[in-house]
Amino acid sequence: MKTNRQKLLILAFASVLQYGILVVLVFIASPKGAIQIFSGGIGIVPKLLEYVIESVITYYILIYHVLLPLMRKERKFIQTIKYWSILFAAKTLINYFLFEFKDYSTASLSSESNENSTYWFFWSMIIYFVQNIFFSFFAALIIEWIRKGKAQIMLEKQKVEAELKALKHQINPHFLFNSLSFIYSKVYKIDKDTAESVLILANIMRYALGKNAISNGKVSIMDEVSHLKNVIEFYQRRYNYSLNIRYEEQIEDQSITTIPLMLITLVENAFKHGDLTDPNVPLIMRLKTEKDYLSFFIQNKKGKGIKELSNGIGLQNIEQQLNLVYGKRAALLIRNEESMYSISLMITYKI
Repeated sequence: MKTNRQKLLILAFASVLQYGILVVLVFIASPKGAIQIFSGGIGIVPKLLEYVIESVITYYILIYHVLLPLMRKERKFIQTIKYWSILFAAKTLINYFLFEFKDYSTASLSSESNENSTYWFFWSMIIYFVQNIFFSFFAALIIEWIRKGKAQIMLEKQKVEAELKALKHQINPHFLFNSLSFIYSKVYKIDKDTAESVLILANIMRYALGKNAISNGKVSIMDEVSHLKNVIEFYQRRYNYSLNIRYEEQIEDQSITTIPLMLITLVENAFKHGDLTDPNVPLIMRLKTEKDYLSFFIQNKKGKGIKELSNGIGLQNIEQQLNLVYGKRAALLIRNEESMYSISLMITYKI
């Protein structure tokens, strides 16, 4: 409510400013004509109030219910044309009624002058509406630019905060990897399975510390998949391959990039809260990528779960990042039933 009030006040101020500029320009050209035009037979103040009310309503509808939804892919172009047409028709009918009431109610006007006045009225309405569209489009561009700028700043802020949080809790990565390599080399001759587990753990930690991130802060889908498989393999080794997990993938586009640790966060949620011991109801994961499209589905039976290797990024954080990075092009659907829990992720990369 407060936000809408602020929008209306800004639009009212802009309308008054626009009206004032118009008055000054006409007054410079013809002082007498300006008084006659802008008083409109009802007085300067009522005429100004009438103009401001109409302009605020017009600009508000055009900017916030027509142009911005079109720019954000929330409304199709055909629907936008329909809204434009309805708004133009409504404005024309209302103004024509007021125009006739003010100017055609006198009996002294001839039919010829009536026809000319009507002709110029409709042309002036078309020009006026085109002007409304132009200013609304310009204002919508500024609003969208500011919104995207704020979203980018928020995303960068969250990224910095996450990196700082990670730095506070992680030990020196070089020491960690050197230590794991040392353990791997010592254990390999004695117990190859344990050595392989250590190597998998090292790869998991290396990925979790952001070693695979590319320049834009995202990772290749193949790196994310590799990390996902490492985590699954590590859990299976840890629990002697007793976990019932069904993983399917259909990767047709390997060039897709994604948010780091996104998929594994969804999987960790299943490891933490799911029952993976029932062979009749396994943990199901399906990953599919096509050109400019990614989908991931995961479903598990509810249970006490097992303790997961947490990376510090929760489900809520993933939702926020998806919204900031992809906006309406990403959808995270959560289905929480009595005994089953599932998550569907869909991302469209094409803008």
